Amino acid sequence: MDRTLPLADKCILITRSKEQASYFSKQVQKLGGTPLEVPLIQFSLPADQEKVAAELEEAVAHYEWLVFTSVNGVNHFFQLHNKPLTNKIAAVGSKTKEALAVRGYETDLVPSSYSAENLVQEISCRLDPAQDKLALIQGNLARPVLREELLRLGYNVKRITVYENKPLSLAKEEIEAVVQKKLDLITFTSPSTVHNFKKAFGLLDVPVAVIGPITEKAAVQAGFKVSVNPEVYTIDGLLKEIITYFQREDT
Repeated sequence: MDRTLPLADKCILITRSKEQASYFSKQVQKLGGTPLEVPLIQFSLPADQEKVAAELEEAVAHYEWLVFTSVNGVNHFFQLHNKPLTNKIAAVGSKTKEALAVRGYETDLVPSSYSAENLVQEISCRLDPAQDKLALIQGNLARPVLREELLRLGYNVKRITVYENKPLSLAKEEIEAVVQKKLDLITFTSPSTVHNFKKAFGLLDVPVAVIGPITEKAAVQAGFKVSVNPEVYTIDGLLKEIITYFQREDT
């Protein structure tokens, strides 16, 4: 191992779903660190797929805007609805925008800050409540703030749940193996990873890194000490701040 790399000798616990953890792990390895993947969530299509597909068909036909709040929302939407879209599209975050671009769709509105609150603000500045109807494409654990605020402002809003976020149970042996590891950092990328980790492991005496204020709030309320939270709410932004954190701690 090249010990001049910024994450040399660091063991980073990754709690993302198995499908999402790959990029994060590869980047940690490139930086000299050791990623430890312990998926605590899993994503799946909703149980009533035919009903949701029909809801999407209706929304695509009658709603001017489709609003995607995550990459998962994009991926599961197109598993349920594979017909061409002519709707205008809003997205929260650069990665969500990229996921749409890969499928050939330009994004008409992306908030400057990756949060539901900022999206509400930009929608209220650009869209007409009397004319623009919005379909929110989300998961079952999405915060209600986006729909509630848009309804309060007078918009016609329909929320469609295209995927389910469920906890992934760990065997006793898996839990013990993690506890026995010398971890340098635990990473959380959503409130659900925070809650599921605490349920499985309790509060370990290990620094914590999070993405975004919502995940940070969940971690702090759960009793974790948050040491890293990037200004840019992406994995690359998180990695940059992790490097800075260890450089500071190791001097």
